[in-house]
Amino acid sequence: MSLFEIKNCKKTFNGQKVLDDISFKINEGEVLAIIGSSGSGKTTLLRICTFLECMDDGEMWYLDNQVVSSSSGRAKYIGQDDLSLDSLNKNKELVKIKSYFGLVFQSFNLFPHWTVLKNVMDAPISVQKRNPNEVKERAMYFLKKMGLEDKANNYPCELSGGQQQRVAIARALCLEPKIIYFDEPTSALDPELTSEILKVIKELAKEKRTMVIVTHEMNFARDVADRVIFMNDGVVVEEGNAYDLITNPKKERTKRFLQKYNE
Repeated sequence: MSLFEIKNCKKTFNGQKVLDDISFKINEGEVLAIIGSSGSGKTTLLRICTFLECMDDGEMWYLDNQVVSSSSGRAKYIGQDDLSLDSLNKNKELVKIKSYFGLVFQSFNLFPHWTVLKNVMDAPISVQKRNPNEVKERAMYFLKKMGLEDKANNYPCELSGGQQQRVAIARALCLEPKIIYFDEPTSALDPELTSEILKVIKELAKEKRTMVIVTHEMNFARDVADRVIFMNDGVVVEEGNAYDLITNPKKERTKRFLQKYNE
């Protein structure tokens, strides 16, 4: 079953094409890795998928609900006529769609003045309007799963970078999302903490969680992802089975990119 699909996505910043005709879908239980050099459009694509940016043109579906349609070469978001981010955040139909996914940022994005537990509980209560007692129970469950049950009353500044990222993952899981997006979840961490977070994501993959991961960890993408998309200059250069694409890429541009990681 397809949980998400995007077609012919286009995005321009200051007259420069950042994304040009991007199309892909995500199936239930699948892990999709998106790789590419800096400036290839990976993070912008993820931000469009999670409504942190508006696409200029294209189409998008979540669970067979068409969220964005294309009209006269311009994207039209469900329930609104303009493309401002402010209007997206106030769109009740999009707020409902947002409950289908969770997002883990590369820089954690935890609220420093809130405890770990409040960071994990806030969105399910304030956005999803769920029962606080039920949310607390689930929050503690996911903190325990991340090995952080004893840190529930600590503040982010009292945790290591790896622990903060595990809190961010627990926060995403507590939303009970259909899809979890990861935007380079290890880029702010040193090698030891990187392996810690990759291990957590591997365990989530074994549970058949549907995930989209922007990453520069090629061995991780090869071993954990089902499919890989390689992007360059705002286009999808190559897409395919993760192991096959990373060990035996077909396109010359993909070969050059991967060669840098094998040197």
